[in-house]
Amino acid sequence: MNLQLIPKFVVWLAVSFLSAPALQADWSFAMLGDSRGDRSNTTTGVSLELNIIAQKIASLSPDLVLMGGDLVNGNDVPTNSPLRNYSVQFDNWKTAMSPIFNYTTGRGIPIYPVRGNHENVDNDVGPPIEGLKKAYYDAFSAYVPLNGPNYGTTNDQTGFSYSFTTNNVTFVAADQYFYYSATDPTGYHDLDRAWVNQQFQQSSSPYKVFMAHEPIFQTEGGGEGERFFGTNTTGLLTREDFWNALGTNGVQLYLTGHIHNETVASTTNDYGDTIIQLMAGNGGAPLDPVGTDVEAGVNVLYTNGVFGFSLATVGATNMTIQYYSLNTNDNSWTVADYVTQISPAVQDVPEASTAVLLAPALAVLITARFWKRRRN
Repeated sequence: MNLQLIPKFVVWLAVSFLSAPALQADWSFAMLGDSRGDRSNTTTGVSLELNIIAQKIASLSPDLVLMGGDLVNGNDVPTNSPLRNYSVQFDNWKTAMSPIFNYTTGRGIPIYPVRGNHENVDNDVGPPIEGLKKAYYDAFSAYVPLNGPNYGTTNDQTGFSYSFTTNNVTFVAADQYFYYSATDPTGYHDLDRAWVNQQFQQSSSPYKVFMAHEPIFQTEGGGEGERFFGTNTTGLLTREDFWNALGTNGVQLYLTGHIHNETVASTTNDYGDTIIQLMAGNGGAPLDPVGTDVEAGVNVLYTNGVFGFSLATVGATNMTIQYYSLNTNDNSWTVADYVTQISPAVQDVPEASTAVLLAPALAVLITARFWKRRRN
């Protein structure tokens, strides 16, 4: 059979069909952050509400769960407390999350955490606490991809920062606590931006999600604590460059926490790319009031000042995020009327459904051409 006899558009149809992705069924992932306990009364280092939240998440059967930091109190417990054995706190956290994933049997829905300031120091002040860092690594490194940046013993982020792709979403989790500066007022104002952008650049997923603990834009009046890169000229320029790069590389959602409520905000970078900052800090830690001091250029879309979590449902045509709230009086749940809709990045090949519809016609055309040539 001479392929020159087949019209070029038929060849294009064949290539498109073979390269089109398989039909993608809807799937989901849950998001929460800040599940530490109240320092004044915790006996576990973990919120009393966390197990209730975990039960609800498990009942929805998501494919995976993202945890945006401040899992436990860490060093923020009384000096003579047995919780200064940090591994005990992480064991307590695992027990509370056992409805989702059983760390003893290794079965359940995978959980992907990232460190918060409470897995590093108390309040972003002072150098990292090595014993706390090691306890976190020992607790979770076996359950996350070990593909983070590694620049030697002083900056080996393996088990702390990582990336992975599930179905049609690429996730990148970045640890914000590897670049301590003793001259910086709060010590920590950078992350491995080059590595983060590299992970997104090499991904062709239609959806891309970035996760780190501290917000990059101020939405609730927390000031310095809500603008991770800092509020001086250098910090704001660094943030601008990083946000431009994220948007250019197709990132649509930034999952964060640190402030203890839930706030959904949209930002647009210098190239017109919109990125949603989802501050999911209502996972059980003592709640902060919902504020109104919003940074210029940030559009707050939804706020929630009670405990809860978010659930993203991903399809071929959009990602829909719903927001679940816990009523602590009777442990009932409500779902907000507001939802976030995120569109996939434009793909260079036809949608799989289109290719499937064109396949029968393609087969007929090729077969007819072949037999016509045989008769001649």
